[in-house]
Amino acid sequence: MKQVISWCLVVLILAVATISSACVGKTIHLGVTNAASERLLAEMASLLISERTGSSVKIDVYKDSKELYNALRQGSVNVIFENTGRAAEIVGKPKDSTYDQIKSEYKTKLNLTWLEQIGGSLKFAPVLTADTLANYPALPKLLNKLSGALVNDTYAKLLKSAESSEKSKKTAKEFLKGKKLI
Repeated sequence: MKQVISWCLVVLILAVATISSACVGKTIHLGVTNAASERLLAEMASLLISERTGSSVKIDVYKDSKELYNALRQGSVNVIFENTGRAAEIVGKPKDSTYDQIKSEYKTKLNLTWLEQIGGSLKFAPVLTADTLANYPALPKLLNKLSGALVNDTYAKLLKSAESSEKSKKTAKEFLKGKKLI
């Protein structure tokens, strides 16, 4: 009986060690345009990732979506935040395309994976590269926590209080602490 308990304990320790080290020691690059809505999401994701995994996160700000997608194609960016309207334009679909249609097109045409939508009416979602999914297996589950925390008008209210990039970091940190995510 002691052997069975010992083996169970060893398996449990190995499982926890594998999960907790899934992102540690690596730098994750979050790419966003200079829009306040994307910067705030990037600050939230950055804090969440660094606090919960120990990974360092760098937010790379691009002047427009063309520059952002070029960096994504070159492998300089691991995660972006995208909305279905702009995404539809990227894959040549009508602006009123649904989330599921866009998600499917991104996977097929760009080999990018959409996570759950964030932000109430703004409907942004984290989008990850295939390499990012392979190298950071805990990342989707972690980023999807934002989706549950930012519902209804919550994100719009946070966005109003985060006018500058300095304020967006403070707003993001206060919100995540309030929701006990960090």
